[in-house]
Amino acid sequence: MTNRYDRHLSLSEFTQGHQDLLKNTKLLMVGAGGLAAPALPYLAGAGIGHITIVDDDVVDVANLHRQTIFKTSDIGKNKAELAAQYIRDLNPDIKVAAVPQRLNSGDEIDGFDVILDGTDNFESKKLLNEISIRSKTPLIAASVEQFSGSVSVFAGFDQHSPCYQCLFPELPLDCKNCVEGGILGTVAGLAGMYQAHLTLCFLLGIGDVKPGTVLSLNFKTMRTQQLSLPKNPECEICGKAQYGAQREKIEPPAIPLLHPDELKDHVVVDVRTFEEIFEKPIENALHIPLDDIPGRYAELPTDKPIAFICRSNRRSRVAAEYLYARGYKNVCVLDALGA
Repeated sequence: MTNRYDRHLSLSEFTQGHQDLLKNTKLLMVGAGGLAAPALPYLAGAGIGHITIVDDDVVDVANLHRQTIFKTSDIGKNKAELAAQYIRDLNPDIKVAAVPQRLNSGDEIDGFDVILDGTDNFESKKLLNEISIRSKTPLIAASVEQFSGSVSVFAGFDQHSPCYQCLFPELPLDCKNCVEGGILGTVAGLAGMYQAHLTLCFLLGIGDVKPGTVLSLNFKTMRTQQLSLPKNPECEICGKAQYGAQREKIEPPAIPLLHPDELKDHVVVDVRTFEEIFEKPIENALHIPLDDIPGRYAELPTDKPIAFICRSNRRSRVAAEYLYARGYKNVCVLDALGA
């Protein structure tokens, strides 16, 4: 059976350690509307292991043009519960909880690695910012209006990182929500996908996504602007916060690349497909296709070095990192390109 995350693990920048980090991540999504509808399926599909969705609202027919995880037959039902069931069906390997109620200022939020803001009003965003600082949890906020949107990363509990109020010292009075100002459905979809993408990059340390990253999205002119927001030392909310540490950037394991001339008593494992092996067999190699590694890696010895090989060194690196994460420290990639 093909691994659900094979296409992640085929990326040279993505390791089994990254996938394990996602599996252990606890994510809180507040709001299950137009932003969450695109974001949640991608985050669940990526393998975020624990997702909690908070929303007391129900589906309305006017939501359906942008909240595409819901159906006409869902009108009148709670959004959080429907969204939770949708992503459970998408990925049954993860844990999902629905909280069909509104988040209040007195609610304590503990144990989450990241908070996602999918709300549509500034009062809720201000509340989530305060909860983020109080619980020392990074906040990834998104908002949309008519043809534009924004996605930002905040961590006001950190001494050098801004909070939401650093961006908006005073809540805007002229902004309208989707009911008042209208919105093109795809705008919410695109902004929600940006929010999911920034969340994954932030959690995994991919690229330069960090607290203070602000993306301004104009889907009418098709222009995207990125800025790095500094902390406001005079901010009423985070200027005197009790500062805590940021999540450390994950580093991939150091898997050595071995030239064929350096082989000693290694067990060589060929992770290519049967078709590839038939065309060009490798003498004295044990054949375990990459798709079968999760179910068969226990067959491999723990007292000998293991060298994985494939056609381009990519699948063999995925296999080596998979075993490394499971305690096989003496693993390497046998350089097929140098053979």
